[in-house]
Amino acid sequence: MPVTEHSTTTFRTQALTERVSRRAVRRWYRPFADQHPSVRSPFTPARRVAAFVGGAAAVIGLLALATGVSQEVDEGRPDMVGQLLGMSVIGGLLLIAGIVLAWFYVRTTTRRGTPMRHYRLARFAAQNVMTYRPGPLSGAHLTPWADRGSLSLTRVMRTASPRSLEFANYELRTGPAGSRNTQFGGFCAVRLTTSLPHIVLQARGGPLFSAATLPASSQRLSLEGNFDDHFTLYCPAEYERDALYLFTPDVMARLIDRVRGFDVEIIDDWLFFVTRRDVVTLNPGTWQGLADATSALSDKIARWERWRDDRLPEVTPGSTVGAEATAGAAAAPAATVAKPGRRLRMSLGARALIWAVPVVVLLVLVVLANLL
Repeated sequence: MPVTEHSTTTFRTQALTERVSRRAVRRWYRPFADQHPSVRSPFTPARRVAAFVGGAAAVIGLLALATGVSQEVDEGRPDMVGQLLGMSVIGGLLLIAGIVLAWFYVRTTTRRGTPMRHYRLARFAAQNVMTYRPGPLSGAHLTPWADRGSLSLTRVMRTASPRSLEFANYELRTGPAGSRNTQFGGFCAVRLTTSLPHIVLQARGGPLFSAATLPASSQRLSLEGNFDDHFTLYCPAEYERDALYLFTPDVMARLIDRVRGFDVEIIDDWLFFVTRRDVVTLNPGTWQGLADATSALSDKIARWERWRDDRLPEVTPGSTVGAEATAGAAAAPAATVAKPGRRLRMSLGARALIWAVPVVVLLVLVVLANLL
């Protein structure tokens, strides 16, 4: 079993690296591809056409601009500087568009996988009593994340244990259509039986410019010992005492020792271990990291689920509110979180700022081109 409550999480990883027959893979892949047609191509026809047209337009445009720049320099006309600045603006836009398109295409294509890769992952899932679906699938059931934008999951594995675990690689597109920011990564999600305050632990030393939004710095909580050297903890205002209840010194020690390279997020009734890298891979080391991360907190979750928010109004059995609560008990969770603790306040992250730099540069070039 990949996970058992109050025990150490382990994975059997032989299927990820053992030698297999190509004939066996081909025989297995035919019905698998019929059952999951999306494995044959990661793109819809519209995406393929857009990728081709966009890439071709960027290349042709850059070649045409290079020719125009060469001619402008040879002619040496008085307005040459202004013309060159104008061409630089257009060339910069085309270059940025080409880079973004190429990055998105490569990142998405690598998630398509091969018959051999799907075969190994499916065998790995079966050996560890999990289901495997290649995707892409909607992530609408992960409500806290789905509310942030368009969430798509690939290579989804789910356990059959009493406490459900889900492993997947994700693609989250946020922002208005036409100017969306796309984030890629992987996660392990653990479903809880009660809602908890929104708490984020951001691993120190993570990839630079990895997030478009981050919790506002005023919500940062410093903890004792050397915990701040490994994680930055954010919790809603006035929930500092609750965060200390959840993250006791022994929990913090486990996080330092065993949760490496993962951000941790508690939001509503979900616990997420998140990284900017794919987690559902053929790398046994990645799965060992996941095993260590989930084991670090597996026997503490039961204590967390006993937490209650004392900011909520008390309901007396004889009151009208109490009767309504009793009648709706089947539909509502047994415990919840007061509104101030449900969501952290977010601010612009480094990724959003770094994309602003070329925009500012291009605007400056446009102004200079008009002045000259």
